[in-house]
Amino acid sequence: MDAEPGLQPDGEPDLDGFLLARIAEDQRLAAAAAAATGRPEWDGGLLGDLPVDAAAHAAHHDPARALADCAARRRLVLACRDAAPDLHVLGARPEGLDLPLAPTDRHQLAALTLALLALPHAAHPDYRPAWRP
Repeated sequence: MDAEPGLQPDGEPDLDGFLLARIAEDQRLAAAAAAATGRPEWDGGLLGDLPVDAAAHAAHHDPARALADCAARRRLVLACRDAAPDLHVLGARPEGLDLPLAPTDRHQLAALTLALLALPHAAHPDYRPAWRP
């Protein structure tokens, strides 16, 4: 029996499924923030009593930008999925080497791209250490 898309045969999320789930979470949060404020684009005035630099940072990452980022990351994940990523290259670097191995073909590049996109989510309970580039 084949695994569901986004799941390994053991029922655990695969790398692209993991990323698509994180993107969906980000999208839900951004949409909820836009709905709560009635504005998808924020400026410093909307953010109340935050210090100026904090308000500028929050406004820079307003819901409209977050939703555009989600759309771009989703397209990138799907393009990498279509390129048939070779996930065997992940975790294959020699001990002590902090940089990922350079990809030698488009399949390895797709795997490395997915792994790098997943790094900000390394603390998530579904993240697998084997995905670390």
